[in-house]
Amino acid sequence: MPAHPRISVSAMSSVRWSFEEDLALWRDLGLGWAGLIGAKLGDGIEAGTAALAEAGIRVSTVIVPRFDLGARASWAATHEAHRRWIDAVAKYDGWSVYLTPGRPTGDLWEELLERLAEAAAPSVAYARDRGLRLAFEPSKRTEVSFVNNLADAVDVAERTGLEIVADIGNFWMERDLRATLLRAAPHIGLVQLTDVSIGAVLSPDDPPSGGRVPFGEGDLPVARILADIKDTGYAGPLELELVGPPGDSEGYGPVIRRGVSAAAAMLANAGL
Repeated sequence: MPAHPRISVSAMSSVRWSFEEDLALWRDLGLGWAGLIGAKLGDGIEAGTAALAEAGIRVSTVIVPRFDLGARASWAATHEAHRRWIDAVAKYDGWSVYLTPGRPTGDLWEELLERLAEAAAPSVAYARDRGLRLAFEPSKRTEVSFVNNLADAVDVAERTGLEIVADIGNFWMERDLRATLLRAAPHIGLVQLTDVSIGAVLSPDDPPSGGRVPFGEGDLPVARILADIKDTGYAGPLELELVGPPGDSEGYGPVIRRGVSAAAAMLANAGL
């Protein structure tokens, strides 16, 4: 039976599986969308996206290399990697590709923003010309992102032309969340769904996956957030990112299946 038509599953949910293992489960679940990790496919980009298309699965997103904001000479190689992924995803009517903004370098935040705008401009234009969204994910993981909240992400999107990966696991605690989501609405390139057991996060220094649990089994106000997301008008895939200890202890397959089932019910209740 086909899954809910907007549900995607990120390959991050089965991070230690091969692409072939991912694809077998996605097919069995009847998914119409899936999110890829570029590193899993290596040089098999074209073959992997073709295999997905043959299975009737569109690419919701691909995690592609980020810019090293402290090494301008490396940007040309990053642009080339982006072009290859953009071409492969656009060929089969995919939705987006995304990166993290890059780690802090000790420079002022505003200087990093200007550097990211300069670095990303060729890739943003290339993606737009091919009908794709090039997005970035604000994250509390400072080793990959100098943009740590959704409110700042809106400013980054307005300056750079990059769209936003809105992961509810990153922004659910933010002040004035509904107002921020509505302000972000024109820039949302992808919505990611996850859940967190609040009591399992022992300290602010825990890695983001430390409190992650199967979707629908945690403490996040998912129904309220989904209602706010609906009001943004976002009409694209809703990608489950089911990272964390349960996948390792219980097995990826059972956790993903439960997440897909819970998400289908929640999305139906939210009218998404």
